[in-house]
Amino acid sequence: MRFTISVVIVLFVFSACHRENGDKKVKEKLELTRDSSIGVDVKNSKVVYRVPTPIEFFMFYRGASGEFNPEILLSPSTASNYLTTKNKAVAFGMYASNLAYSAVFGQNQQTISYFEASKVLAEDLGFTEGYGDELMQRFKSNLDNVDSLYHLSADSYWNVFNFLEDQDKTKLLSYITAAGWVESLYLAFNAREVNTKSDLMSCLADQQYVIENLDAYLQEMHKNEIDRDDVFLMVRKLNEYYAELYNNPENVIMTRVQFDSIKSLVNRSRESLVKR
Repeated sequence: MRFTISVVIVLFVFSACHRENGDKKVKEKLELTRDSSIGVDVKNSKVVYRVPTPIEFFMFYRGASGEFNPEILLSPSTASNYLTTKNKAVAFGMYASNLAYSAVFGQNQQTISYFEASKVLAEDLGFTEGYGDELMQRFKSNLDNVDSLYHLSADSYWNVFNFLEDQDKTKLLSYITAAGWVESLYLAFNAREVNTKSDLMSCLADQQYVIENLDAYLQEMHKNEIDRDDVFLMVRKLNEYYAELYNNPENVIMTRVQFDSIKSLVNRSRESLVKR
């Protein structure tokens, strides 16, 4: 039996960030347009988890009139505050999100700073694939080329994922994935005021399908720990909040009350991950 779950940090459809007129079955139709995947064998089934990079989300975010706000970025100077393996993996996911955010908006020096912070964490965690000195030089050589920074950021992220998958380090992958997604949401929810009728609101609402799949992924991969791990429980709670959107009328993407509620939970979740 072949069992496939698509797990998405971001809804990876470059043409638009939209919902299908309230069709609740749209979540069953999600497909990714990237060949790279993370695959692991579970019992007698083949489970394939495909996870696009945070940078795709911020491409959508920018296209939906999202803005860059340097005041809400995670400080790259605090990388040394993350001491345990779990916390380092969480920090890596968050810094990867900040790197993507900076790269998409052409913030060159910020991009380099987050690459350097990620590189330190990658070395501490025992993987340097995607974050070696050679790639650092490529980043510095392409500071004026947003397209190149985009591809370098995406490639470095996927290199790490492929390495961890090959090493069967699924728990590190889970922490990186969950923390990176929460950080991406935090940056998107807090960079500017969001009008309930805007494209940006639609883009944020579409993350409902992302969190459903991410929660399913964690349940499948960590079924014996899902109710005890704070990061996994964080994803579960966010999934519960986003599920309220299914109760909306077809012409209501997300109410202001729902937006404020989800934003508040995202902010509390992100705060619990940060080590100052």
